[in-house]
This record gives sequence, C-alpha cells and structure tokens, in this order.
Amino acid sequence: MRRLASVPVTVAAAALAGVSAYLLGLLAAAASARARTPVATPPLPSFVVLVPAHDEEQQIGRTVAALAGLAYAGGWETVVVADNCADRTAEAAGAAGATVWERRDDQRGKGAALAWAFGRVRSERPDVKAVAVVDADCIPSPNLLEAFASRLGAGAAAVQSDYVVSNPADSPASAIRFAAFALMNTVRPRGKDALGLSCGLLGTGMAFTTDLLERVPWDAFGITEDGEYHVRLVAAGERVVFAREASVSSPMPTSFGASEVQQTRWEGGRFALALRHAPALMGSALCRRDTARANAALELAIPPQAMLLGLNGATWACAAVLGIRPAARLAAAALAGQLSFVLGGLALVRAPARVYAALLLAPRLVARKLALMTRVITGRASSAWIRTPR
Repeated sequence: MRRLASVPVTVAAAALAGVSAYLLGLLAAAASARARTPVATPPLPSFVVLVPAHDEEQQIGRTVAALAGLAYAGGWETVVVADNCADRTAEAAGAAGATVWERRDDQRGKGAALAWAFGRVRSERPDVKAVAVVDADCIPSPNLLEAFASRLGAGAAAVQSDYVVSNPADSPASAIRFAAFALMNTVRPRGKDALGLSCGLLGTGMAFTTDLLERVPWDAFGITEDGEYHVRLVAAGERVVFAREASVSSPMPTSFGASEVQQTRWEGGRFALALRHAPALMGSALCRRDTARANAALELAIPPQAMLLGLNGATWACAAVLGIRPAARLAAAALAGQLSFVLGGLALVRAPARVYAALLLAPRLVARKLALMTRVITGRASSAWIRTPR
C-alpha cells in the first residue's frame, strides 16, 4: 500500500509545498517593497464613482456621505445604480446627494448592473476619463480618488485599492474575516504589485479608464464578476496596479453562520471561475511564456487558507502513517510555510490582538470550510444571491 500511495502522496506534498513557497515569496515581496505615495499631478482626471446597490436603503446614505467627503482636487460625481430595488434605495441615495440611475432588467446581478452603468457613463458623460466602483456597504478612505488619479496619471489603466474589514473586534467571526481579507486583499496584491504582476480585482475600491472599458468591454456577469473581468484583462495584456495607501472598508458578519452565507457565494463563484478559466489561462501562459497569465491562473487555483491548512495537515498525516518520509518532510515544510505566511502577513498589516486569538479556532474553521467546499464541489451549494445577515 505504501508503494502504491508513495507517488501521489509525494506529488501532493510537493504541490502544497510549492503553494507555501509562492505565498512566502509574495509576503517577502510585500514586506520589502518601499511604501510610496505618488502625488496626483495636473491635469487631474474627473471621475464618475459608481455605487451598485440592490436594496441598500439602510446604509446607502452613509456611503454617499463618505464619498462626498473625499479629499480630491479634481471633479467627481457619485452615481448610485439602484438595481432592481424593491425598497427606497433610490430615494435615500438622492436625499444624500448622489445622482441616481435606476435600472429595471431581467438580467440581474452586480456584473450586469456595472455593464449597463459603464455603457451609460461612456454615452452620457463623454468628458469623463475614469470610472471608480465602490460597493454600497463600503466606506472609502479620504484619499481614494487621489490614489487612483496618481496611478492613472502614471500610465495605469486599472487600479485596485486595499479592501479591509472594519469590525475585527466585534466577534471571533469578524476577526477571522479580517485575517482572511488581510492575507488575500492586502498582502498578496501588495506582493504581486511589487513583482510587477497584476494585483487582481476585488470588486470594490477599483478604478478604470474609460479607454480601457472601450478596449476591453465589461462582460462579466457571474457571481465573481471581478475575477472574471480580471481574467479578461490579463488575457488582453493589461495589468491592474495596487494603490496600497488607499482603501475601502466594510463590516463583516459577527456570527459564523452568517459569515458562511457570504463565503458560500464567494467560494462557489471562485471554484466555478477556476474550473472555467485556470486551465486555459495556464495553457496560454505556457505557450506564450507569459508570467502574468501564469500567475493569474495560479491565483485562481490556490484554495482558501482554511482549506489549504486541511490539505496540508491531511497530506502530512497520510505520509507519516504510511512512512513516506520524503512526502512527510515536504508536507511539514508546507505546514510551516503556511503558518509563517499567515503570522507574517498579519504582522505586516499590524493586525489587532483579537485577530491572533481568533486563529485558535483553526480546527473548527477547517471543518466548516471543508464542509462548505464539499457542498460547492458537489453542486449542493446555492449559487443564488442571498443577502448576508449582518
């Protein structure tokens, strides 16, 4: 049995050790990159800031008010896209001072709403050269547009800001989400940007030139519309740059049950995206010897940290029980590498103590994540949009 299992277990351990090495490489690049705050120089672009909103009456006013308070010397217009709303989102957004575009269409979802709004910006605001997207439950840092303008002025066509959790101290569930966001949305994009790779899109806190939207039209309509569009950008030879000094922040659910509703939608979308695009993207990368495409394909294939921990632990246990020493050593190295990435990443972002304490729940999180991913892989997880309980 040991001889039969030796090759697949060793290959699995080597692959997982490779993932840990890759993550540590991004961490090292992120930590060594010097913080720079480019200055936006005249002429400053004017922005339309799109806020896609579906039944967000309770919080849309807060987001619009925060956007009105941005520190930016150029002009901008906040446009709330009230998409198929059944509440008073449009009225609340208008009362807060935003321009409101109401959309009624059988093609639902954020991706469809953005495609509609991008087209309307190009036709009705021809003088506008850049479009930003901020979700209705997010609060931008005051320098958001200034950071976007500095990158666009330096030649970038697509920019992504940091995306952080605003309530890590509220509960263990929100503390864990802070950790996940910090590693996925801060450390990895910062490292990729430092290495000259495309940092990816996070769905909110992102900006594009209207020229880019003309060259590579937005046609991403799935659950992970940001990931879909990023694949198109990379395939078209475009790079998304990271504005590390700016951010958007959002509160996360304070219970694990509510958080699972959100994660089921995200992980289901990511899994479908990886199946659909990662093989072709990697094949294209190998044919073209394109590092950017290879990296984008690899990013799609890397599982969440909790699932990665479960895979690392299971591989090490299997190798140890069967006495496959090379595989056991590789799996142990993968586990050590993952732990170093997590702790090093949290140190880099100066995570609060509550976040480190929440990591003690790792065994519970692994069990929940494996159960969630089993439902996703077997098609038993709903792909429909469900409002996340807060």
